[in-house]
Order: sequence, then C-alpha cells, then structure tokens
Amino acid sequence: MLKSKSKNDLVFGILLMGITGVLIGVVTDSVRLLLIAGGLGTIIGGFIGWLGGRRYLLIICFGVLLGAYLGYLSGDRDVLIMAAGTGGAIAGFLGNQIELFMKKK
Repeated sequence: MLKSKSKNDLVFGILLMGITGVLIGVVTDSVRLLLIAGGLGTIIGGFIGWLGGRRYLLIICFGVLLGAYLGYLSGDRDVLIMAAGTGGAIAGFLGNQIELFMKKK
C-alpha cells in the first residue's frame, strides 16, 4: 500500500482542489455545482495528496492562475472559465512529464 510522504501533502491536496471546486461553483453562480465540484475536488485532491503529488498540484495551480489571468484580460467571464480550465489541463500534462523526469535517476 502506498503511503504519503507526510500528512501535509494530503491536507494540501484536499484544500487546494476543494477550494478550486468551490470557486468553480461561485463563478458559475450555482449552489448545486458548488457542492458537487467542491466534493469532487476534495476527493481528487485527497487522492493526489495521498500519493505525494505536492509538486504536481503546484504546477497545476500555476497553470490555472496563468490561464485565469489571460482569460481575465479578455474581459469575458466565459473566456475566463475556459482559459483557467485549459491552463490547468495543459499544466497537468506538463506536470506529469516533469514528475516522470524528476523520478529518473
């Protein structure tokens, strides 16, 4: 069974992904989506934190922030949402590749 390097990774993953899910619900102005996305974010963040993916989560967070900033510059809320999601997805792919290269010895 895999063990997390520390409890901080688990808490960090839960907080980061849970807050991200809640913010998705706030931006879309839907209480139902707030609860669903917040719950799913908490589960996924806890799983990634349990696996010890702190660096991976930080890379995704940076991608979401960069995408959200670029979307904010457009002035359209729909573009902001799409740009933040796209930034997170691209950063996730890059983060995966970085993690693979960092584990090679």
